[in-house]
Amino acid sequence: MRTRIALGGAAVLAALLVTAGVAGALSAGGAPGQAQVQNQGAMSDTITVGGNGQVQAQADRAVIRVGVLATGDDISTVRNQLSENATSMREALTSSGIDSSQIRTNHYDISSEERHRGPEREGPKYRGIHSFTITVEDPETAGEVIDTAVSNGASEVDGVEFTLSPEKREQLREDALETAMENARSEAGTVAAAEDLQVAGVDRISTTEFDRRPYRTEAAAFADGGSAATSIDSGPVTVSASVTVVYETNG
Repeated sequence: MRTRIALGGAAVLAALLVTAGVAGALSAGGAPGQAQVQNQGAMSDTITVGGNGQVQAQADRAVIRVGVLATGDDISTVRNQLSENATSMREALTSSGIDSSQIRTNHYDISSEERHRGPEREGPKYRGIHSFTITVEDPETAGEVIDTAVSNGASEVDGVEFTLSPEKREQLREDALETAMENARSEAGTVAAAEDLQVAGVDRISTTEFDRRPYRTEAAAFADGGSAATSIDSGPVTVSASVTVVYETNG
């Protein structure tokens, strides 16, 4: 009998504790689940959209690729010929007003001609090339630079790239980003209106690497001993940028 009384007392005590726990929860946070509902209500709905912007401008810089070639039966002869022709070309270019810092070595190589023509064919044993990039701030002078280089030691012209100076490139990048944001904003408005929502603000923005597409001429024709000057026309340079924007909305 004493055992039954003890168990009954334990059951009553447990019931009292449970009741007290529920009462404490109600007094501290209201009805069960109320805090979770409030947090959900405080969260805003969002729309994520992407926007692209693209601008074009005339190039304000030209990069010309030329090469000095030499062949011979020994490496020393080829090396000396390359050096003489390269020096002659550099001096002519600097005399025409191009700073020496604008003339940079792009590639230098002296190799056995056997790897180009095979061991059975006759001809010079060695072939050398010293290629350069010549950067000019006035794209309209590209043809004159080619003529000067070819007339003073350059053996080949690998092409011309019309591009942008760092200052102009940054300016166009900013313009492209503004256009991208305008397009993203317009798209967000369209999506929100379709769902009877209103754009309330911006939650976050991320940008991707901008793209710059220069105008290239892969083959530059130049006068071969004639009096005609080389003429190369530059085209527009395209700069594009992309953004991803998360907009907050309300109903």
